[in-house]
Amino acid sequence: MDASRSVLLIDGYNVIAPVAPPGRLADSLWLHRERERLLQRLREHLPEKVRQLTFVIFDAANPPLDSEDQYTALGVNIRFAVGYPEADDLIEELIAACATPKRLAVVSSDHRLQVSAKRRSATVFDSEAWLEQLVSGRVGLAPGVFERLAGTYQDNFEQGKDTDSLLPSPNEVDAWLKEFDLE
Repeated sequence: MDASRSVLLIDGYNVIAPVAPPGRLADSLWLHRERERLLQRLREHLPEKVRQLTFVIFDAANPPLDSEDQYTALGVNIRFAVGYPEADDLIEELIAACATPKRLAVVSSDHRLQVSAKRRSATVFDSEAWLEQLVSGRVGLAPGVFERLAGTYQDNFEQGKDTDSLLPSPNEVDAWLKEFDLE
């Protein structure tokens, strides 16, 4: 799993925290279900090539018992911050190692990660707002990554126009990825 060419780094528990706050009374599998729900949303709303360049990072305190600390699920790269005090430390390391930080979007409401990402000229999205956009059909990525496509789609979405006809075909997605050297 080479994260140096990633276009999307997601602070996993930071994104699902509004759904599953600490102290919530639930059964022992609620965290697993919330992780799976996030991955399902990413599968539904991100084009395949973007998913392949997406990394979701979780703290290592509660990794699934039947999984490695790094694996791919539904086309998305998953990492648990094994060997790190917290996921933020691993995410900062991945931001620093990114070969093309201007093409990187970091999804986290954590100010420490936002500062780290901005220092490298990466784009930052607050978790809750990004997830809300995602499930509304607007994928938040860094400028230049699907810039024309995302702009047309977002403008039409905000104007209430039919956006289904604007969804790219797999061939169009591949062409954009090739155009921005993201394959």
